[in-house]
Amino acid sequence: MTFQETLQSLSPTATAQLQTFLEVLQQRLSPTDWERLQTFLERMHPERRAAMMAFVAQRETHAPAVGTEAPDFTLPQLGSGEWVQLASFRHHKPVALIFGSFS
Repeated sequence: MTFQETLQSLSPTATAQLQTFLEVLQQRLSPTDWERLQTFLERMHPERRAAMMAFVAQRETHAPAVGTEAPDFTLPQLGSGEWVQLASFRHHKPVALIFGSFS
């Protein structure tokens, strides 16, 4: 199954969201990097490629749009017993959210 066939095998909503994401990605990448990405995707096992594309489409469907207000949440502050609420920073400071793994 080719990259385009995988794209067509998704639901119409997922396909539209993924197509929009890929168009933005193509605009942001150099032509060489875009070709490398397509080659990488073409060489993936079809089931894995389909799962990855479905995940990206779902993420793009449910993620807040760029420029919209982030949903509020509360997390424990690292190194203390205190909790921090995202909404407490609104209209005061820019906030950078960085998620990672230490494993």
